[in-house]
Amino acid sequence: MPFNDLREYIDHLEANGELMRVSAEVDWNLELGAITRRSMDLRGPALLFENIKDYPGARIFANSLSRNKDLPFSRMAMALEMDPASSMLDLIREFARRIPNLVKPRLVETAPCKENIVTGDDVDLWKLPTPYLHGMDGGRFIGTWHVDVTRNPQTGHVNYGTYRHVIHDKNTLGFYAMPAQHGPALYYEYEKRGEPMPIALCFGTDPVVTIVGGTSVGPNISEVELAGGLRGAPVDLVKCETVPLEVPASSEIVIEGWALPNERRVEGPFGEFTGYAAPDELPRPIIRVTAITYRNNPILTMSNIGKPWNEDNVLVSVAASAVLTEELRRRGIKFKDLYVAPPSQAVIVSCDPPMHGYQHTLASAIWSCKYGLMRPYIFIVGEDVDVTDAEDVYWCLTTRLDPARGIHVQEDTVMSGFWPWVDPEDRKIRKGSKVYFDATFPAEWGPDYRPQIVDFTRAWPKETQDLVMERWREYGFTDDPRLKG
Repeated sequence: MPFNDLREYIDHLEANGELMRVSAEVDWNLELGAITRRSMDLRGPALLFENIKDYPGARIFANSLSRNKDLPFSRMAMALEMDPASSMLDLIREFARRIPNLVKPRLVETAPCKENIVTGDDVDLWKLPTPYLHGMDGGRFIGTWHVDVTRNPQTGHVNYGTYRHVIHDKNTLGFYAMPAQHGPALYYEYEKRGEPMPIALCFGTDPVVTIVGGTSVGPNISEVELAGGLRGAPVDLVKCETVPLEVPASSEIVIEGWALPNERRVEGPFGEFTGYAAPDELPRPIIRVTAITYRNNPILTMSNIGKPWNEDNVLVSVAASAVLTEELRRRGIKFKDLYVAPPSQAVIVSCDPPMHGYQHTLASAIWSCKYGLMRPYIFIVGEDVDVTDAEDVYWCLTTRLDPARGIHVQEDTVMSGFWPWVDPEDRKIRKGSKVYFDATFPAEWGPDYRPQIVDFTRAWPKETQDLVMERWREYGFTDDPRLKG
């Protein structure tokens, strides 16, 4: 059965040794951020902070999907009700398999997130235990691991997304509204009409809803129905108090408000998913908060974005890879496996080109998809290569990539504001470049010319492999010979 809310997921993590409760007092000002980053570096457990300075009774949940030392993707697997020992490829393939199985949501009358309702002048965002995460940040960013709910003003289509939000004052949030993303694109549609956009920020939803919030899908796919399909049960929704939206009933905290047209306040910098601070301090849209509803003893969720691997890297690696895989398969593009590698700037795809020049078609197809548009690097490797194994990919690149013919640069393309290498002038007009590396053997090379690969499964007869596997422990080894080397 799927988890009904975040608390059930936390209990499950704790029962399986994947959670640590931090009862010592921790300062929200930098100390909490440093703890969560160091724990991620050490592949530590998920963390539940229960004693936050200046906020008696408040709780913060962090590192919810970050990598584990022993079973790297166990928390993501648990969220999807899969074997904790699942590999990255297992997760990608299963996620992709579930994508078409949409399940419509269910509207309920009330929910625990309505246990406390604050509106009007009583709204005070500073009462939430928002951490000041990184030393270079331009404020306290509350929106790092949550779901933004918005609605298309023309079609009524509801979008779930995750966009960063800084607290400006007691009832005003910043909104990093990059036009290439669904939610911000809707904001600019409202702005053209001279209308404010209703928006709701939902913290501490059940883990699958949170995963879907960080997953970019096609414009005609309902994220809440996708969440229902991934969890195998409908998502319960409840109506907001001050905006015309419905939000996940499992939420710990819901912030309601209106993104105002033609109003801006300076926002940034912030330590971002690339592993670098996004340094641009620019005027960006704002949200006027009209209500905060929350559960008793609520849990604020957060992600300490930075160098891999944090929970965002795990989520995007699985979800982006699965969505892109499903989209390309639907188009009839042929390949074996695909992986959006952290920090989500590179796509690694394996294929055996069926004809000369097919690699151009494959790279173009990836860049034409919404989830491939902002990926500046594509690495095309052979079908024998595990796209999720950095060592395997590196070996392929350094033994099959022809430096003169295998590197294909695309200039004057759209760019992401998060790319650290773009010079100031190009950044102003959002001009960038992309490249794909072709590390496959040419289709016209016959089997007699292709180099033979020397590894355990190809350089010895099957009967010798079987013999060694059967006698492995007899030789004195204690590990499992079936494990990948």
